[in-house]
Amino acid sequence: MSDEEDVLVPKITSPIRVMFMFESTGWFDTTKEFKEKTIIPEFKEIINEWKSNESELIGTIDADVLASGRSGQLGWHACFLYDVPDLQTITNMTHAFREKGLDRYFRIEAVVGRPFMLLENS
Repeated sequence: MSDEEDVLVPKITSPIRVMFMFESTGWFDTTKEFKEKTIIPEFKEIINEWKSNESELIGTIDADVLASGRSGQLGWHACFLYDVPDLQTITNMTHAFREKGLDRYFRIEAVVGRPFMLLENS
């Protein structure tokens, strides 16, 4: 296969590049105290658990610089970019929000892709 075909024919990479789109939903319907005592500690626990599943955090972006309140057209407040070993791990990562009951306050969705070949040599 030529170099040009390699660019045109997508391949699933290993690890898998994943963008988790993160949206606050019920977050705005809770008290400051509930956020500080319950939601934030549970969220941090999930993120700490992700550190032990062989996933690597590549970067994050929070879209709150020029916006506030509920997510607008984007449909997300923040994105977390990870390299994840396999599809089951991605499923486990999104399910962690359900398991802890945080899906009442946040929506998380995984978008699977690959490194952009014209900018990253993978």
